Amino acid sequence: MLRVRPIHFTSRMADYRKLLTGLGLSVSVDNDGYTEFDAGSGRMAIHAAEAGAADDGTTALGFEIRDLDEFIRRTNAAGTKAEVFEAGHGTAARIAADDGVVFLCDPAPESTTPEAAPDPDLSVLPLWMTPDVNSARKILGDIGARPRIIADAGTWVDYSARNGGLVAAHQDGTTEILLAFEYDGALETLQDRLAGTGIEATIIDENYGKSLRLPDPDGGEIWVNQKQSDLHGYTRAE
Repeated sequence: MLRVRPIHFTSRMADYRKLLTGLGLSVSVDNDGYTEFDAGSGRMAIHAAEAGAADDGTTALGFEIRDLDEFIRRTNAAGTKAEVFEAGHGTAARIAADDGVVFLCDPAPESTTPEAAPDPDLSVLPLWMTPDVNSARKILGDIGARPRIIADAGTWVDYSARNGGLVAAHQDGTTEILLAFEYDGALETLQDRLAGTGIEATIIDENYGKSLRLPDPDGGEIWVNQKQSDLHGYTRAE
């Protein structure tokens, strides 16, 4: 089992909850300082941070797994080091990449019930920005993600997880994890839905397809890419 579940740390929990539910995600876990949301494919969480703290406004890559010991065994056998890590919320598998990205793979909860049905066409798609795409590709493959679309130039590879969610490795001069989504439908649907909550989003027509740009409560923009159909310069691995 592998499910994509990034965590965004923020001092603006209420603003993020409004944005994510307006986008079409649904609350499935709601604890003090921690909220999880189900998308149509994949999950994400927001975690309270102190305003101005180093982690305020940052996103961490994360996954859910079923069997911790088996996951660690298989990942190590594939060539990526995974180790047991005692986190504040429980025992997880910890993976550290050469570019400095560190992430946890947590045993999935037995069951969660979202407050409402999430938009089935919306997928979580965190972006692993890195100077070393090949190293990120190795790790994502070793933990069980499957390549989906590969840029011919080798600067972008996105992966699907068997139990939901997408994750992409993207060539960049800096290393960070960015929160993003993919939508398998008309972006105008999301734009209108967000407008109904008072959030203005802009549709941009890129060379490879359209994207919706949302105002990030922590500054900047959050991208929602329309599911890619134009494969000029790309190859579909599936």
